Amino acid sequence: MKRTITLLIATALIFGMSQCKKNVETITPSNLGEAVHITLNVGDGDKHNVNPGTGVVEFTENDVIYVGNNNHYIGSLTYTSNNVFTGTIYGPSTSDYLHFYFVGGLTPSATPVAGTTTDFTVNIANQSEKLPVLSYGHSTQHYVDGTIVYNCTLANKCGLVKFVPATATPGTVRVGGMKTTATIDFANPGITPTDATGKVTLFAENNAAKWAILLVQDEVSTPTVTIAGYNSTIASVPPVIENMYYTTGVSIAMSLAPAPTGAAGGTANARLFSVSADDKHVWFSKGNLQAVFSSTTTCTWRFATNQYDYIGDAIANTKVGNNLVTTSGTVDLFGWVGAYSSYAAYGINYSTANSYYGNNANESLKADWGHNPISNGGNKADLWRTLTVDEWVWVLGPDNGADPGTNCRTSSTVNNVQNARFAKATVCSRVGVIIFPDNYTHPSGVTQPTNINGYTSDFTGNSYNTTQWSSMEAAGCVFLPAAGNRNGTTVSDVGSKGHYWSSASHESNTYSAYSMYFHSSNLYPQFYDNRCNGYSVRLVCQVEE
Repeated sequence: MKRTITLLIATALIFGMSQCKKNVETITPSNLGEAVHITLNVGDGDKHNVNPGTGVVEFTENDVIYVGNNNHYIGSLTYTSNNVFTGTIYGPSTSDYLHFYFVGGLTPSATPVAGTTTDFTVNIANQSEKLPVLSYGHSTQHYVDGTIVYNCTLANKCGLVKFVPATATPGTVRVGGMKTTATIDFANPGITPTDATGKVTLFAENNAAKWAILLVQDEVSTPTVTIAGYNSTIASVPPVIENMYYTTGVSIAMSLAPAPTGAAGGTANARLFSVSADDKHVWFSKGNLQAVFSSTTTCTWRFATNQYDYIGDAIANTKVGNNLVTTSGTVDLFGWVGAYSSYAAYGINYSTANSYYGNNANESLKADWGHNPISNGGNKADLWRTLTVDEWVWVLGPDNGADPGTNCRTSSTVNNVQNARFAKATVCSRVGVIIFPDNYTHPSGVTQPTNINGYTSDFTGNSYNTTQWSSMEAAGCVFLPAAGNRNGTTVSDVGSKGHYWSSASHESNTYSAYSMYFHSSNLYPQFYDNRCNGYSVRLVCQVEE
């Protein structure tokens, strides 16, 4: 039987504002037996992309409205263009309304099946990219064969709530104690929050204002809040009612979390660096790693006193043996030893035979250098670790200044350059690379860096003395000096090139591992070279999320 349906929907998708009626449009469907093609016109601008400043919600391409009838899911309508949803419903019953569910682009817990599915759940926990509005309404009269005009109101079953950190931060904010799961119920039509509680990752309108769609719930008097690198608290989250638009803002008190001993900038001034798209953060250590030999066979691990310090072409870098030194001293250039190597870990060896350092592609380190207790870094095993190659890329950007897309961090604005990640420089007469933390404010009275993110620039454009660097370091900057490299017992390129190991071996090149490599005319966050080479190591401490 051919069935024609005209749908009129008055959506209430503007938080805290009046409902508005939509246009009526008559559609002649294809004849598919019990399959009925319907088109839903949703003009007038009430859509799914939420503008937190106004509460206006805008639909976007491929948004879906799920349709229920007679206690089951019967089909869906998809937004295509021109304010129209279109789709097919199956087997509508004349003894029930048409029930419309909008879940803000969320993925159902299981793919609904027309005529079978009675309910599914959605999870609103991750709102980092989009605010997931949940709305429901049903037609004002039962479905009837023939040409019928339906009126419906889509009412929000959630609230839009603003959160205000005491310190503007680009970091991800998560608030716990919230209801994060809702049931879309076709058997008992409606959207019902569950009793389970979890953490909601807030949507960032900007560094100073965060937002969340929250399910209907009572006041949460003891919520948890997590912001990487901060001790943060919320007094309470107000009760949430349907269609609530809370713009006053829930205040988040913040204090900088102390960094571990040995962090760049000190425990009070260390700043965070994001190292992945899933918001993992680290502190950098205050200097390159050193193995200090008090005898030819006994060493203590420590960080260099200053970020610009290195040993270079001196004892004991030039006197390494098979996991020992022939003359007591300090080693700060290490080979990359794979898991399947017969060598002792940490690469204090003079052999230039790559096979001795592991002969399997894509193998792990035999032991991360951070496995060692660091005497001036908390003296605890496994507190520190080596960055992966992907993390180096995330921190600095791709090789040769290629378009990073979304594969590197969104960092601070330095000297009017957005997403400033690094700058080549001379610090305390040592050349190298300055890395800017995620939330950086350049200290007043210190010359602004130039050639930001300059892969091909040399080291002469920026120069800072001890006093100037102290201010930049206190503001969170990290400096990687050009400490050279070692081949056997020969050290070269000191003061002109820097090589810093990652924890990753090459995927197919048997004797290679990845490093970050720079010189005066380029920078390579994912360079690979022979494992036997002695390179610098700069460890990081991961922030507990």
